[in-house]
Amino acid sequence: MTQPKEKTLFERALLASRIIDAVELGEVARSLPRDPAIVGVAADDRLAQRLVERGLLNNWQVEQLRAGRTKFTLGPYLILDAIGKGGMGHVFKGRHDLLGRVEAVKVLPKSRSNPRSIANFQHEIRAQAQLDHPNLVRVSYADKDGDTYFLVTELVPGVDLRRLVRRCGALGHDLAASIIAQAADALHYAHRRGLVHRDVKPGNLLVRPDGVVKVTDLGLAWCLDDSFGAAPAGRGKVVGTCDYLAPESITSPDKIMPVSDVYALGCTLYYAVTGKVPFPGGNAAEKMRRQRHDQPMPPAALSPGLPQGLAELIARMMDKDPSQRTPSASVAAAALREFVEDATPGRIAEAVRQGSAPTHGRARAVGHRVDLGETLDSIPRDGHHPGAEPAPPHGGAGSPTDPISPTDPSAEAEQGTHPLTGELEDTAPSVSGWDAGSAPRIAVRGAQQPTHAPPPPPAAERPTNRLAWGVAVVALAASVGMLAAGWLR
Repeated sequence: MTQPKEKTLFERALLASRIIDAVELGEVARSLPRDPAIVGVAADDRLAQRLVERGLLNNWQVEQLRAGRTKFTLGPYLILDAIGKGGMGHVFKGRHDLLGRVEAVKVLPKSRSNPRSIANFQHEIRAQAQLDHPNLVRVSYADKDGDTYFLVTELVPGVDLRRLVRRCGALGHDLAASIIAQAADALHYAHRRGLVHRDVKPGNLLVRPDGVVKVTDLGLAWCLDDSFGAAPAGRGKVVGTCDYLAPESITSPDKIMPVSDVYALGCTLYYAVTGKVPFPGGNAAEKMRRQRHDQPMPPAALSPGLPQGLAELIARMMDKDPSQRTPSASVAAAALREFVEDATPGRIAEAVRQGSAPTHGRARAVGHRVDLGETLDSIPRDGHHPGAEPAPPHGGAGSPTDPISPTDPSAEAEQGTHPLTGELEDTAPSVSGWDAGSAPRIAVRGAQQPTHAPPPPPAAERPTNRLAWGVAVVALAASVGMLAAGWLR
């Protein structure tokens, strides 16, 4: 009697996950030609390819199943794919079990579920739940699955402004004006309800294919009247992203004002029309010094066709003095709309189509680097797939990082700096938890930036350095002697 074939870890994980049922899996398996030579990992590869071809799995799900992941649910949501890492957690695409609606599910990873991070995440949930505006990402649900907190929002198709500029280059002035005007509308709405965003930047402006802009990521938002709980970082702490921080947010972080968001929006507009941040280069401390004291290169020098009126508006929005700055987001929005043309929405749609297209597979790679194992306890006891890379421990060394999305400042304020992602220099390290009254101990989001002079070389290296200097001095003396001898002749 023929013994039934033992199922591989991939097959066992697939059945336990309930992504597809046993009957459906059996039908797909029987559709494959029989070949006794194809076993183990090769058999899994063939089965996975057929499941993807039939639309029953996607590549991210295959990767997770190969690692033995079996839990793909959060409350009533089935996790379909990974989107990336946001400012306060990991973001997945999920489908509601009963409604069938596909939405974005933002999850606080289990490795970051400490009291401070939980309080920050709950603050973000409450902040977004208070707001309902066409240019703000809407919250539809929030809950806790076991010890895992998650927030559900509308899934916004398209691309964020940072990626749009990096893919397509500096935007035309009318496109930039339309995008920033819509963001200003959203900020004005939030400001009227006592909420200051505190992390306005290109990466937090999502642009849909129809030209509608959605402002997202309220993880650092501050409620001026504290109407929905404690804010994520106390007064006196510098938070945000260095390239978009208002001077007063650095020198007087206890003075939280809506007009600081206007400054950040001006920096974002500068980036949109030039393709560069206002103060490129340098570490976090240097960027903040330049935000306080220096003037950026005139945007018209980087974008020669920029209308003078728009250049002047950027300068007003980025005025170092809050009292001289464009006074509100609504005033900025009205001024920006003077530069929007009838054909602008169609041009935005074309730019978004170009900006959303994968470049050498990179867009998919970003999602793949978000591991479900960092979020949920979903590895079975029967070990790891022999053909797959070992899954990293929860939050430990080797956890994948997202090269585009920022990392979580709340978890990193005590951990110092993090390595550069290797992106081009339009990026902006973010800071969280710098006490303005003390030496600049800066937690940098997205870059490792020294804030003090580098330490002297180790003692073992110093003799080598002295020898090198000695050889150089001897060589220089010999050269001078030869020149002198030639001159005397």
